[in-house]
Amino acid sequence: MSGGIDGIVDDIADITIEDCTLKNLVELYQWPKVIAVTGALGSGKTEFVLNLARGLKASGKSVSIADADIINPYFCIRQITEALEKEGFSVLNPPENAKWSDMSIINPKIGEAVMGRADHILLDIGGDAGGVMALKQFEPLIHKWGYELLLVVNAWRPKTSTPEGVAEMAMRMEALSDLKVTALISNSHLMEDTRSGDIVQGLETTLLAGKNMNLPVLYAAVMPKFYASVKELTGDKIPLWPMTRFMQRPWEGSEMWS
Repeated sequence: MSGGIDGIVDDIADITIEDCTLKNLVELYQWPKVIAVTGALGSGKTEFVLNLARGLKASGKSVSIADADIINPYFCIRQITEALEKEGFSVLNPPENAKWSDMSIINPKIGEAVMGRADHILLDIGGDAGGVMALKQFEPLIHKWGYELLLVVNAWRPKTSTPEGVAEMAMRMEALSDLKVTALISNSHLMEDTRSGDIVQGLETTLLAGKNMNLPVLYAAVMPKFYASVKELTGDKIPLWPMTRFMQRPWEGSEMWS
């Protein structure tokens, strides 16, 4: 059974872009020891892991981040390990000789980290259901310590463009990992071509998927420049997470690459 996000606090109506900090957002919920985040390629799950890690840290929690992405090793947390460690995060990458490999190898010390002193360990898992298979070796520990498995949904990606597609992806991940998807994150975007209406339309798809699956949608991620316009369109339907981008695509420069 999940460690349990107990539910959203009652009063979010007065949250504005100025005071809607990451700390405020993470404190809407009670988080378990293990928080695993997954999603289809292009969902933005790695960016959400980094944003969530900073929110937890801002609320006074110690955080370990484990890079378990075996699907796309060239756009993942190991890319910015040094910067994260300077911020005070403990980062677990695949073993050095497999760091940039696409083989199903993740750091065996993840199990130790689950039992360790950090308040939370965030697992950045794969880019598709196949990436979840590597977690199976840690499944007993994850169950023991309590977990959430968050599925980040970009409704503008083919595999998660419909509520049925979202449900199918969740079921495949659950079958491979013996873990249950416990909540959804809406992160619908079209990269540089995104408009407010795209975010809102994607959120509606994610909300319908959550309703059909009996799962909560914890946040709708938005580019900060669209926060006000999306807030106007959605009201208090869902907490909006102004998503800060930390990762670079390979063609955008090399200064963040290790």
